[in-house]
Amino acid sequence: MLRILIICSIVAISFPAYGDLDLKSLNPDEPADYTFHERFSSKNSLERLATIKSALDSFKKLTETAANKIPKETLGKIGNTSWEMQNLGFVNHVEAIKGTLLKQEYLIKKLTYELAQRKSKSGEIHQRDLLEIKKEYEKAEKQFQEFWNTFRIAD
Repeated sequence: MLRILIICSIVAISFPAYGDLDLKSLNPDEPADYTFHERFSSKNSLERLATIKSALDSFKKLTETAANKIPKETLGKIGNTSWEMQNLGFVNHVEAIKGTLLKQEYLIKKLTYELAQRKSKSGEIHQRDLLEIKKEYEKAEKQFQEFWNTFRIAD
C-alpha cells in the first residue's frame, strides 16, 4: 500500500497540480495558474479568514449598538444576532476553519517531506532541496502546534 502511495505521489509531482483539470481563467486579470496556486492557497485562505473574523466582530458590535434601537423580534429575524451565536458560534466556527487549514497544511508538508526523504535516498533530489522541504514541514508543524496549544472551544 505504501508503495502505491509513493508511486502515485511521484506521478502527481511530475505533472502540474491541476494536470488533469481543465482550468480556464475565471477573470481576465487573473491567470488560472495564479487562482489555483495563490488565491486557493492555505496562506491566502488564512488571510481571508482573518477578514471574515473582522467582519463578524463588526457585525457583533453593530448588533450590540442596535440592540436598544431595534426590537428583539426584528433582530431575531435578521439572524445570527443572539449572544450565543455571536460570542460562542462565531469564535468556534472561525477557529474550526483555521484549525482545519493549518492541519491540512501540516499534513501536506509532512507527506511532502517524507516523499522527499525517499527521493533523496534514491538520488532523485538534491540534499539542499530536501533541507528546504524540511524547513517548510517544520514551519507548518510549528504553526499547527502553536494553534493547538492556544486553541480553546468557546462554551
